[in-house]
Amino acid sequence: MPRRPHRAPTDKNFIGLTERVFTVLEVFGRHANRSMALAEIAQMVALTQPNLERILYSLKKIGYLVETENEKYQLAQRFFDLSANTVPYQYLSTLVRPMFSRLLAEFGESVHISILENGLLLCTAAAESQHAHRCAAEVGQCEYTHSTATGKCILAYRSPEEVDAVIEQRGLPRLTSATIVDKQELLKHLEVVRAQGYAVNNGESTEGVSCVAAPIFNSEGKAIAGLSVSGPSFRMQALENLPRGVMRETQRLSLLLGYRAVTMSDAMVMS
Repeated sequence: MPRRPHRAPTDKNFIGLTERVFTVLEVFGRHANRSMALAEIAQMVALTQPNLERILYSLKKIGYLVETENEKYQLAQRFFDLSANTVPYQYLSTLVRPMFSRLLAEFGESVHISILENGLLLCTAAAESQHAHRCAAEVGQCEYTHSTATGKCILAYRSPEEVDAVIEQRGLPRLTSATIVDKQELLKHLEVVRAQGYAVNNGESTEGVSCVAAPIFNSEGKAIAGLSVSGPSFRMQALENLPRGVMRETQRLSLLLGYRAVTMSDAMVMS
């Protein structure tokens, strides 16, 4: 059933056109990764064709839609830029649920989303493994960046000044015998992370716990979060396809946030 805009005839302050415009934008929001023809959009909204055509024309004229060569419409970069500063933190936890389910079903270990906050890694969403012996962070839990896979994959794509600021603010404390505590060694390690597209933590934060993480990029190409899968090292070592699986999901998330710098190798990972 097409979504019918709300009517509020007794509310003199209500501008009906506003809701009709956002009704159309919501359709594109649900199908952000593809373009749609006028006829397809018309099936999803209860608007007359002339009204729909005018709304699409207006959104295209002000830069929130683009029209492709085959007369289809899709969201423009300006739409993603509008929410670039808020989406990663409020909306990300909603976007990741299907991805959490896929990773849990495929690998069986705990999945997390974390962001860089005040020089520390802050867990914002988590899904626990069903194993009796599992390794899962709690939402709101903070960890160091240099000793975690997620922290390293975010730092790897930040500017040298930002990395220096985190190190200066939080230091490089030794948490286990495997923790990287030398700045130059960490910087070389971040180069490796950038080259391979993911980071690994083998007992660097907690003895006997391993983790694989990859960055999530926003529409500006900034690594604003990381997705990780963690578990006991003895089980994680057997998950040979885990890096590929994690990168597949972070690339999907990045696309949903407006990131468009997808290479051929990225596309192969996502397939």
